[in-house]
Amino acid sequence: MKEQPQQTTPNMAAPMSRLFTSGYFSRIPEFMGCLPQFPACSFHTTTTACKYPNWKMIKEVKNRKAVKEFAFERMNINALRKNKIIPQEIKEIADKEIDALPRNSSISKLHKRCMLTSRPRGLVTRYRLSRMVWRHEADYNKLSGIQRAIW
Repeated sequence: MKEQPQQTTPNMAAPMSRLFTSGYFSRIPEFMGCLPQFPACSFHTTTTACKYPNWKMIKEVKNRKAVKEFAFERMNINALRKNKIIPQEIKEIADKEIDALPRNSSISKLHKRCMLTSRPRGLVTRYRLSRMVWRHEADYNKLSGIQRAIW
């Protein structure tokens, strides 16, 4: 005769960590909604995409990394291009070197964006927030030293 597996109920005084490690939650049917829910970003995204509000901000971050990577080289080549003393042939070589660098490594391709909403316009530069988000945060005392005008 087979022995029936003994059904155990968790001790309510037991620590919560033991409930997760003891396999108690694995025995609960999923349709009951009791399983711990972990937030998922979306279907075809990575964890990097979860950090930023939309794809435009991800693209902006990539461009900023490229600008930082090529900044020193770009600055030196531009100094050669704008120098009035050196011969024209060297300036032409410097022009070709600038053309060989990636286009997104130019600082003029960058655009400031709100860090919470990725909105490109109406930015309060000091806080890197759009004017609407900045005002909302100021209304709820989330920005230190900022107070609504009262008269």
